[in-house]
Amino acid sequence: MNSPRRNWRDDLHYWLGWPLRWLYQMAHNGHGIVRVLDMTQFRRMPAGLVTMDHPWVTGLNPVTGQPIWYDNVIFRTARRSSRKHLPSDDTIVAKTGQFLADRVAQSAMVPELPLGPQRRMPHGINYIHGSSHYNSGILIFNDFTEALQHVTNPEFRRELIRFVKRERREVLFLFRERAYSPREYAYFAGAMRTLFPWFCNSNGPRGRVLWGNAAPFPAANLITGAWIRDVYALKHPQTAASVVRPAIAPGQYFQAMEYAPGRSHYRFPEKWLAWATYLRVRMRGAKGGMFFVDRRQVYAEQLARKRELGLPDEPLARIESAT
Repeated sequence: MNSPRRNWRDDLHYWLGWPLRWLYQMAHNGHGIVRVLDMTQFRRMPAGLVTMDHPWVTGLNPVTGQPIWYDNVIFRTARRSSRKHLPSDDTIVAKTGQFLADRVAQSAMVPELPLGPQRRMPHGINYIHGSSHYNSGILIFNDFTEALQHVTNPEFRRELIRFVKRERREVLFLFRERAYSPREYAYFAGAMRTLFPWFCNSNGPRGRVLWGNAAPFPAANLITGAWIRDVYALKHPQTAASVVRPAIAPGQYFQAMEYAPGRSHYRFPEKWLAWATYLRVRMRGAKGGMFFVDRRQVYAEQLARKRELGLPDEPLARIESAT
């Protein structure tokens, strides 16, 4: 078992480093926003840059003919004996991957599907989902507390950063437990954004947490920016084939059998960032956390149905309650 060297150096790195990581993250995320606007507003990517048999649509590794997602799991914790009833890891990975692949399929159809019930997102964003599900390194945990204990282990954190630098891929954290508190998820996203220099999206099945979206299982993705190379390569015939990355070679990362747990509590900067983000998204009203499209337009028929039934519109999961 690797024991985290919890000493003054680690605390110094955290407390002196988090403002710098936030500043870098703002610039890095701003660059990503400009890229998305370029693909969706300025130089809009068209439908049909992938076909219905493209690996980003099928999820299949062309070498094996099997879903690539299982091969891209670079770390997983042991399943708790009290949670044996939860879906298998293969089910969690497959449903998450297929959910994102289905979004890519919406932009593979020609003539294009209109924005609305059949396709909620611009083609550029759907293509980003292809890079996210097919090329990402995947880590599986029981719940947020367990994941926090790992990412606050400095050796684990260094290994994850080594993976990103070496592979130049996105990172996807999946969780077995679907019953969670939106507040805890918001705090976890705040911790990820404070410990790492990248933005973290908190996607899941219990409402839209912060800037996150719906997903069959909790799926927190660290947006490292690797998607930019993949999606822009898709625009050019001579580089389009390169977006289908090979499976991650086994035995390359996280070879320690266990990592001793770091802390299991959230610190002030992490909670503050979660609440600041929450209030920022709440101020957007019915737009919610959908930054690149107008939620009121792309979900117009659903919102109209809710009004007819007298149901409230909840564009953002509430975190005022701890449950």
